[in-house]
Amino acid sequence: MLKKITRRSFVSSLSVLAAMPLLSSRVARAATGKTVSVNQYNNNDWIAAFKQAFNEGDTVVVPAGLTCKNINTGIFIPDGKTLLIRGALTGNGRGRFVLQEGSKVIGEGEGRTENITLDVRGSDCVIKGLAMSGFGPVTQIYIGGKKPSVMRNLVIDNIRVSLRQGFHNQVDGARITNSKFSHLQGDAIEWNVAINDRNILISDHVIDNINCTNGKINWGIGIGLAGSTYDNDYPEKQTVKNFVVANITGSNCRQLVHVENGKHFIIRNIKAKNITPDFSKKAGIDNATVAIYGCDNFVIDNVDMVNSAGMLIGYGVIKGDYLSIPQNFKLNDIRLDNSQLAYKLRGIQISSGNATSFVAITNVDMQRATLELHNKPQHLFLRNINVMQEAAIGPALKLNFDLRKDVRGKFMAKDETLLSLANIKAVNEKGQSSVDIDRVDQHVVNTERLNFALPHR
Repeated sequence: MLKKITRRSFVSSLSVLAAMPLLSSRVARAATGKTVSVNQYNNNDWIAAFKQAFNEGDTVVVPAGLTCKNINTGIFIPDGKTLLIRGALTGNGRGRFVLQEGSKVIGEGEGRTENITLDVRGSDCVIKGLAMSGFGPVTQIYIGGKKPSVMRNLVIDNIRVSLRQGFHNQVDGARITNSKFSHLQGDAIEWNVAINDRNILISDHVIDNINCTNGKINWGIGIGLAGSTYDNDYPEKQTVKNFVVANITGSNCRQLVHVENGKHFIIRNIKAKNITPDFSKKAGIDNATVAIYGCDNFVIDNVDMVNSAGMLIGYGVIKGDYLSIPQNFKLNDIRLDNSQLAYKLRGIQISSGNATSFVAITNVDMQRATLELHNKPQHLFLRNINVMQEAAIGPALKLNFDLRKDVRGKFMAKDETLLSLANIKAVNEKGQSSVDIDRVDQHVVNTERLNFALPHR
């Protein structure tokens, strides 16, 4: 279910973006220090006014009380120059300011933009203190143009905005932190088809009420990252990789964190509430707090969920063709409490496998939810698991290793397989053992302190 890069909508946003102060010589040559006001120029043609102002000054000011209307085309901010907005800029959704090497867009006082995109195409750019709002498929900050490029030292801090990232360029060292996203139609942060990027940190965000009501498919995710085409060999050149998503508080959305075709990443310190199918009902995406599709070598740590769908870790699939399966990952310190929820939601559902692979699941506590595993990795470890599911809904623990007659069985490990289970309690609401295990045929099986018996081998 790889997504295209042509989707996005938002309702309102507020952004502050700060970048590292390492300027290139190209930027240093551009700066002379002169400040001009845009209202000194042609007030009947703001496009021409801005272009002339940037030709004559290094800082172009939009004064308080002034609204520059009908910004409906691209305006390039030259290297090292600053747009200082104390008034307002409005457009029809087609207007954009393009930030080049060391360019800055600074908002002060009541400074705001409406239906205008800030298009980042250089390193060491700054976007700070700006209220951004609009309606429709308008991306507020777009990172990278259509030509291949490398952008370094990008720091995005304290924002409320929708982001997009594409496959044409490379971002090395991005930090998107300390932000609040609310009442959006599309994703809060979309880092999509980002196969060239590295060293990405997305952390310390509050995400609330992401709800696509316009029928667009694949909309309505809190934080989404994706590589390109699935491949079960997980080639570096096709994956989104080397990133951290951390310290996220999310509520009232269909999906909170979403990764497709990813590799070498960490998701940690997630607090979620009310992640349910009541949101983005026609978007065609699974309901899950954390959704992982076709990924390799990752860690999910310290996730606390209440009245929410849990986790979906599953195959990479395109048009019904199963192309890859998750492998080599660890889940640790996972809590899910749906005891007060009026209806059934997904607990933790995992598909994993491949010839040389491992999965480790440790320190899990789930109430009124099911831990469900499908297919067979080479080495599977479960430690310190406590799950309860109501008997009328189904088993608390479900292990489905036998996919010999299933097309997805091609991902099963067959050699030197190991199953290690320790300190596991799976019960129904009466405290009775509640498990469903179809077949155990691993070469080595180690068990201790289980409240259930494994089927005979």
